Amino acid sequence: MPLTDVVAQTGPLDIIVVEDHDLVRLELVDFLSRPGVQVRGADDGEVLESLLRQRHADILVMDLNLPGEDGLSLCRRMRHAFPEIGLIMLTARVMPSDKTAGYQSGADVYLTKPPNVGELEAVIANLARRIRRRVANGLQLDVPRQQLTLPTGAVTYLTLLESRLLYELALAPERKLSTEVLMLRLDPRQEQPRMRGTLPVTISRLRQKMVTASSELEAIKAVRGIGYQLTVAITVRA
Repeated sequence: MPLTDVVAQTGPLDIIVVEDHDLVRLELVDFLSRPGVQVRGADDGEVLESLLRQRHADILVMDLNLPGEDGLSLCRRMRHAFPEIGLIMLTARVMPSDKTAGYQSGADVYLTKPPNVGELEAVIANLARRIRRRVANGLQLDVPRQQLTLPTGAVTYLTLLESRLLYELALAPERKLSTEVLMLRLDPRQEQPRMRGTLPVTISRLRQKMVTASSELEAIKAVRGIGYQLTVAITVRA
């Protein structure tokens, strides 16, 4: 079934193409864009995270060879943070071991370059039909509702700042961010002195709300000389 017909049945689709080769990325974005399908492009993991903060995505089409954080590591993080998302690896690596590593990192589909555009469209259409939220056994953060669901099923309500802070830590490499980066992302108005005093209080409140969620003494721990690290896994629903 053509992608346009699938979208008509399942609803609008949001895709992000993560590819550092400008021409390839632009061609894929242009090819996949159509009524009901919004496609954005990113050239590395940092840009991808920035786009996800603006709006969630249904499917990621990712290259393996990216500058900075490699595609496998990025795929693992995205799968962990967003279990329901569709992940397509698009790469020039063709060895069976490479494909195995891709699937072990959480990819739904592994396609080699140059892609057959008809096959890519069919893969996306198939993923769009069968994407379902995969329920995690641990903590679940619902960003729009500002709710944190504990493993027991109990729901605790968060402030906007608490929800954003958890989102940033859950998405970060090793679930760890420096104090400066965390303040910058939480404080778009650049009111650094105020945020520097607010941040420890917010983290203390979050620790209390998450105390029954883990055997860890602190769900968010201070890392000397760096910042803060989330010590428990969280599934994000953005």
